[in-house]
Amino acid sequence: MTIAEILAKQPRLAVPAAQLLAELRTNRRAALGLLAIAALIAVYGFMLLRGATERATEAYRTEAAMLQRIAAVAQEKDWPQRATQSGALLANLRQQLWTADSEGLAQADLQSWISTVGREIGMPIFDIRTEAAKLPNAPPDLWQITATITAQPSEPAVIALLERLARPPHLTVVSRFHVRQQSGPMLELVLTGYARIAGAAQGKGS
Repeated sequence: MTIAEILAKQPRLAVPAAQLLAELRTNRRAALGLLAIAALIAVYGFMLLRGATERATEAYRTEAAMLQRIAAVAQEKDWPQRATQSGALLANLRQQLWTADSEGLAQADLQSWISTVGREIGMPIFDIRTEAAKLPNAPPDLWQITATITAQPSEPAVIALLERLARPPHLTVVSRFHVRQQSGPMLELVLTGYARIAGAAQGKGS
């Protein structure tokens, strides 16, 4: 539909439109201003279109990359081997967990083990404080056992302790190691172990 047809259907617009056209013909500044406004609107519309095009292109690239990764994974043939390896690793980790009938007994076992190791390596241990905490989003029988140790260290004893922690069968890691000086060196050590609590699993099942 042309401008003339629009004005014919809307008589109220005919007179203002005629006046505007007459003003533009006689007033060069008004005509230039109108052209500038039209140019700005065109540039703004182009920028909006360009931004939408770029966003669509980026979304397409992301989806294409994801599809390529899915296709690559689908073509892999060693999933049974990976499952076997993962199962073996999980079984090995389970064998390194502390086991007890309750979290209290697990704490007692860890405390007894630390005391025994301290005597064997010649490290005087003055205090052992243990705590048990349920791990979030973990199996009901899996607990975290933490021991905070205060001891009088020597270099050979510390090395021997770290070597004992690295040995199987129990999975115990050092989460904090600090030596402070008072009248003599004092070791503050936090050990973290993980225990399977048989009573916790039975209680959950009942």
